[in-house]
Amino acid sequence: MSGVEKIERILAELRQQVQQHPLLRSMVELVVAVGEELLRSSEDASAAAESNHKQDAGGHSTAPATDSRNETGGASPEHNPPADAIREEDLRRLIEHFQGGSVPERNNKKQTPATVSEQSPPMSEYPKEPAFDVELVTTRARLKAEVARWRADCLRGEVSAEAETRYYERAVQRAQALPQCYLWMLNFTDPPTLLDFVADCYDALAEVAEVIPLIPWDQYRPAWAEQVLELTAAAQSALHRVLLDAGLDLQRYPDPDQYAVYNWLQWYTKTYHKYIARHMTLRDPADYTHITEIVEKLDALREQMPSSASAQGEQPSAQLSAERPTEHLPTVEAKKHLRTLRYHVGQILRQRIDPEHHWLRIRQEIEALVTLGVPPSNVELRAVLLPIVEDFPIDTHYRTTAVQLVLREIARYRMQQSGTVPVVEEPSQPSEEVLAVRAALEGKCMVLVGGDERPAMREAIEGAFGCRLEWVPTRPHESLELFEPYIKRSDVAVVLLAIRWASHSYADVADLCKRYGRPFVRLPGGYNPNQIAAQILQQAGDTLGLNGSGGRT
Repeated sequence: MSGVEKIERILAELRQQVQQHPLLRSMVELVVAVGEELLRSSEDASAAAESNHKQDAGGHSTAPATDSRNETGGASPEHNPPADAIREEDLRRLIEHFQGGSVPERNNKKQTPATVSEQSPPMSEYPKEPAFDVELVTTRARLKAEVARWRADCLRGEVSAEAETRYYERAVQRAQALPQCYLWMLNFTDPPTLLDFVADCYDALAEVAEVIPLIPWDQYRPAWAEQVLELTAAAQSALHRVLLDAGLDLQRYPDPDQYAVYNWLQWYTKTYHKYIARHMTLRDPADYTHITEIVEKLDALREQMPSSASAQGEQPSAQLSAERPTEHLPTVEAKKHLRTLRYHVGQILRQRIDPEHHWLRIRQEIEALVTLGVPPSNVELRAVLLPIVEDFPIDTHYRTTAVQLVLREIARYRMQQSGTVPVVEEPSQPSEEVLAVRAALEGKCMVLVGGDERPAMREAIEGAFGCRLEWVPTRPHESLELFEPYIKRSDVAVVLLAIRWASHSYADVADLCKRYGRPFVRLPGGYNPNQIAAQILQQAGDTLGLNGSGGRT
């Protein structure tokens, strides 16, 4: 066991005892004072040696400069001392850890020249809590986890070209709505297995960031809080390591979420006397291949945590004025339902087959969460559903009372963020594609097969193309005979199949359109008139006589 490991073990054993036994604390202070003196002597000796070296070399130093910074966000040392030697940076960290103790207790003690306490800054000089937006960090981290898994699926060839284009555009839009949210994995081309670990690490970071508000602002912490701090250190370290392996230059471009968690840990450990022995330096990274174990350990601790920060009955110190969240956090069982919900939302976003199954499971998971007492306004629940809220079916089979409560809270949140809830994505001026298609459809009928009718969307489509829209919803195992009366009408100019929500295959509806000579268009995206016009021009432009507009069959 190296010297620094021995000191870490001793400090871990004495951490609680020194606060209650002044004599023992004085003894440890003496040890730390000796360490400071040794460090000072070492620095003086190094400076003298360097000076002599310069003189011997005629005033020109040939020794390379080294950077002893070894924090997660800093530079790596250029040399490795013997394993049993105490590094200067370790000694600094140990001394800094001890000096971060209870200031009121130190001030009440008699000051002697031998103690370190008189060299420590008063509490008013401690750094203020760094900006740490829990919702922003968790939202960005979970988005990056979702996109990383999607990119891994793309690299495996499991995502169609149409689904890939739509998801890519939506992911970029979601990232642009968040500050400093960079989806670097969209350009990742290496084997997808590493992206699976990246996604797991981002999810783990979101999990630990979510419970940070529950950690008491006090050096007298319950056992669960001690363990949460250590799990937090491991989660951010694992993410840092996997991002390096993925080729990111974190020295120049640190990940804002990993850095935010690490920076908060640095502040907390200095302010509230917590020494974290592992995973706080570059030379001691956490193993990201075992990242799921961190989430499992965190789940095991949830039952010991208060349901919210306000339930602890503690008041932040005067110099730390940041407001603590009071929202109740999900239980272990609720977390399992949230993860299942996130999976099925991902399947909808990836345009997997059988969307009805995934919408049904989404409804069931929402109902289960509300039954467990998760508020409809819960931040994590809202973050999971926001990407698909525009596509949520309006059928009462899916929009039960619990679902309506959650969607209402999401609508309220969006109204607070933007001042209004956008229901139509159509720009104020129609695009050239819309105007071209309108010339062919005006006064006629368009049939849309699939999904659930939405009044706002119907109005937008009819207004954009100057035609009447027959919206034909589908249900599993319905006969094609139900669609035939709509398709065979003489005034039908084009038939659209919303493939994301249709229960019938492309071939079934295409054959029916061929039988009656109706132009058939697959609609892979949403109901935005611009998207509809682009697909009509691309797939049925020649048939509708729009060759000059760039259409092709």
